[in-house]
Amino acid sequence: MGLHGMDFLAIREQSVQRLGRWKLSDPGPLPLHGEKDFEWMRPAPSVAKRCHAIAAALALAHRAPVQTVRHAVEENDLEGSLGTREVELLRVLEGGVDAGEPELQQLLVDIAWREEALHALLWTLGLVDDLPPDRMCPKAPVYELLAPGLDPGHARQDVQLRPLAQIAAMLDFYYCLHWHARKAQYHGDVWDYQIAPGVVLERRRALEWLFQDAQWEDVDLAV
Repeated sequence: MGLHGMDFLAIREQSVQRLGRWKLSDPGPLPLHGEKDFEWMRPAPSVAKRCHAIAAALALAHRAPVQTVRHAVEENDLEGSLGTREVELLRVLEGGVDAGEPELQQLLVDIAWREEALHALLWTLGLVDDLPPDRMCPKAPVYELLAPGLDPGHARQDVQLRPLAQIAAMLDFYYCLHWHARKAQYHGDVWDYQIAPGVVLERRRALEWLFQDAQWEDVDLAV
């Protein structure tokens, strides 16, 4: 047993069972998580604020009026919760940073994928029921469950994080999935193409970010 009574071997066995649904094997050499991986964790208010920041960036990617998004960011003190690429997109669209069309399009693609990270964070707050890897997040704005009317100024203040053991189990599952995705990419190993590697990457980043005191783009995603 580990921290808070978590059995990391049992968590891995649960991950292996879930992997089997997509005919993915036991990632035998992949290290287990341990107590040190969960010594520090972000509180629910910080997670909610990051959700609001991602939602603001997604609004920009969907070409919402830049002034409206800037106002929401300032009114709700979200700039410190934006990732580096998200701040870059805001400044490019405001005209404060020059970017060519290829660079802008890449920024928009990068930010659009963060919808999957937002979905994962909403799961940690208990606002999403599950994170099946072969289903991308729904088109309906699940973020509205946290911020009615998509307005962070009207956000719920009563959200709490799921139990640590649940989050640790989901993190281990996506850690294993990411390992399989990388092996498929570089070594041609088995992969179920119903699962988008981008979904795995973004959701794993969101889950890892909870336990790393690092900027969004600096989260360690080694496998």
